[in-house]
Amino acid sequence: MNTRATGHGNGKTILIGEHHVMDGARALAIGLPPFRTDVTLTRGEPGDLRVTLLDDVDALVANDTRQMFHAAAQSAGLTGEIRAHIESTVPMRRGLGSSAALAVAAVRAAWQLAQRRAPTGGQLLEAARKCESIVHGRSSGLDPAAAAGTEPVLFQRGEVLQRVHVAPSLATARWLLVDLGASVPTRDAIAIAMHHRRELGPAAVQALNDQTTAAADQALQALEAGDLVRLSLALRAAGEAMEPLGVVNAAMREALVTMRAAGALAAKQTGAGMGGMLLALCATEAQAQAVAAAVAPRIRAFWTLAIYPENS
Repeated sequence: MNTRATGHGNGKTILIGEHHVMDGARALAIGLPPFRTDVTLTRGEPGDLRVTLLDDVDALVANDTRQMFHAAAQSAGLTGEIRAHIESTVPMRRGLGSSAALAVAAVRAAWQLAQRRAPTGGQLLEAARKCESIVHGRSSGLDPAAAAGTEPVLFQRGEVLQRVHVAPSLATARWLLVDLGASVPTRDAIAIAMHHRRELGPAAVQALNDQTTAAADQALQALEAGDLVRLSLALRAAGEAMEPLGVVNAAMREALVTMRAAGALAAKQTGAGMGGMLLALCATEAQAQAVAAAVAPRIRAFWTLAIYPENS
């Protein structure tokens, strides 16, 4: 019987499809290995399933976290006391998938502790989605799907449709992530977007979903073909589809204008919105650094990431 097990999950960023994925639009997201959550689970006393956190965390966060571990342990059929330790470099409330990374890591560790074969993609996604829903209210599954790996994933209606192989010709291009500071909880941003979708009405929402789906398809083709122009057009269309949802606040809008003026090929929110992270597409590392310098007074931190991870 295993007495100790480990699991990991990556941070993520959504390229296309925030919020609209909940209405069935196709979405595109990627895992971010530089941002990572590692979980260690150890067995305690036998008996009914219960979770003991070994880390000192805020009471509200601790309650959600304990419930997530409980759900992960249930998915693996574990019983008795489970002691959980977390190490993470994924910033919280930034749109980088801290909950999804934890969910994926917890499920992987729980299945290993139960001496079960590593969960398949579908098993991992379903169990991690249930864990993430504890925090967000209802998870689409997109974030856990991206957090489970490194390749971009095309996602729709709870399923990974395709894992995207990025063209080597994009090796010099960069994603630029800029941090505007903590956003509202994802659950609250989801509620704001849902309110605006209700006000827009079914026809307008469907038009935005269609625009998002077309952008996701275009971005996938551009990534595989190494076409930066098509990729930038897809990201711009996806960003425009977010505007009617009320989750791009004034600070985000000002920073996006600055980034585009400084040379970003495209710039948009990434994640639930109302603060957090913005994403820009840049042709080179030098261009990414120049864009980051231009927006520096408005941000807390920035990262440049290779679009072609296998070559980074």
